[in-house]
Amino acid sequence: MDGVHIITSANCRHYEDALEQSYRLRHRVYIQELKWRGLPPRNDGRELDQFDTAEAVHLLYLEGDKVLGGTRLVPTTEPHLLSEVFAHFASIRGVPRRPDIAEWTRFYVAPERREEHKASRVGSIVLASMIDYALQEGLSAVSALMNTFWLPRFLGYGWRVRPLGLPDVHDGEWLVAGTIDISALALAGIRHASGLDERSALVRLGPHQPLIREKSDVPAVA
Repeated sequence: MDGVHIITSANCRHYEDALEQSYRLRHRVYIQELKWRGLPPRNDGRELDQFDTAEAVHLLYLEGDKVLGGTRLVPTTEPHLLSEVFAHFASIRGVPRRPDIAEWTRFYVAPERREEHKASRVGSIVLASMIDYALQEGLSAVSALMNTFWLPRFLGYGWRVRPLGLPDVHDGEWLVAGTIDISALALAGIRHASGLDERSALVRLGPHQPLIREKSDVPAVA
């Protein structure tokens, strides 16, 4: 079934091939194309890190049985990229650690499905589906460490972005950490800006592990 499939620890056994494709596409994008140097070295043609855990949720865009793009969400109550590796980017407001905030990482689109000089349709569907899924799961926001060139685009969608610290250079790129509010307006904004209709592209097959998990021992960050 074409669409953005929701993959959690509860249904991942049905998506073994799709996950394998996603890791190989991530290797193609982040290691071969972008040449990110800080990723864990591997020699099997896949890109995985320590946050591809049972708690992670993968949203994969499939046409037939082929993965053409995807992204990942990790509960901030669990160890995640911002808390464990890049906390210094949240030096002003601190790293969010709340059940209703997930970290958003690893947004990627197959090179052959990108359009020159504009946002790709596949990428726009994945972005809208991330907001759609977060809204359905009851999240109030997602946190992200992003290249600063994304900020004008996100603001163009009408998204409310709240910086967690000052921009800084990492591996030759200007990055900034922030949170993005999850709301029906945020979903409508990207759909309108990208020319998408109001139908959800999300595909739920099999059981799902909920994204929000209460942890009473994790302090909230204002």
